[in-house]
Amino acid sequence: MLGAIIGDLAGTKYEYREFLNSRKGIINVERRKEILNPEVKLLTDKSFISDDSLLTIAIAEAIIYGRDYKEALKKYGQKYGNKPVEREGFFKNAFSPSFIKWANSESNENGTSKGNGAAMRISPVAFLFDDLETVEREAKKATIPSHDSSEAIRGAKCLAGTIFLARKKENKDKIVEYVTKKYGYDLNYNLEELQENNTFNGTCEVTVPQAIFVFLQSNGLEDSIRKAISIGGDTDTIACMVGGISEAYYGIPRDLRNKALELIPEDLREIVIKEYKMKKLNALKTTEEQIHD
Repeated sequence: MLGAIIGDLAGTKYEYREFLNSRKGIINVERRKEILNPEVKLLTDKSFISDDSLLTIAIAEAIIYGRDYKEALKKYGQKYGNKPVEREGFFKNAFSPSFIKWANSESNENGTSKGNGAAMRISPVAFLFDDLETVEREAKKATIPSHDSSEAIRGAKCLAGTIFLARKKENKDKIVEYVTKKYGYDLNYNLEELQENNTFNGTCEVTVPQAIFVFLQSNGLEDSIRKAISIGGDTDTIACMVGGISEAYYGIPRDLRNKALELIPEDLREIVIKEYKMKKLNALKTTEEQIHD
């Protein structure tokens, strides 16, 4: 989960400019590629989390405390969505207007968004459940409350499954087979072409396969997040999804882990830490079961 948050922290400062440029038909390739320079820090004291991290933590909280996914998502939407974000060069609110409307609604109806908000928040499911079938089932359950559409459910299930396979250290060819054959996503991209031509898009259909492609081109978590941001578009969400996969596959460098924890507000940091404690406890139980068998 922390890998996803690191992706969000790194990508937020680029997102709003990408959004504005896309509306004007502008693609600033030079600015996109600046992040590929290792001298450019991935995280700084000015880095901050967005809705990607907030809802990732909401899903983790629901699992840790055995709460309903809808309850947790609405809680975070109301708590953080009903006040303006006072950040220069960023959106006025942490959440989209449609998500805020859904979170504040007294109706129990599900939202029907096709957006990539379904996939950006799903990494805790892949880390806290221990077989692929359960991961996919829980990913669907976590998605339906606000994104009850076939495309959003496909994106969330595919990304959760990809993270799970990465966590189990399946090779990249196996991951490609899973993504293309089971979920029908086309991963036939070219990194340089994305850097030069990609525009802002907030759907699962477009951004989930882009994120998985970027992971496949990477050789470490930091490298994957830099490449994710370099393709522009919805930078924080693509980097968030890439970060979740890359954490599972590569792990997190200590300096990035420590800096990210420092940047997460204290009350939210406690939930992140509890998730990792729960993950370790689950691993211990699995080991004990194997010994007894």
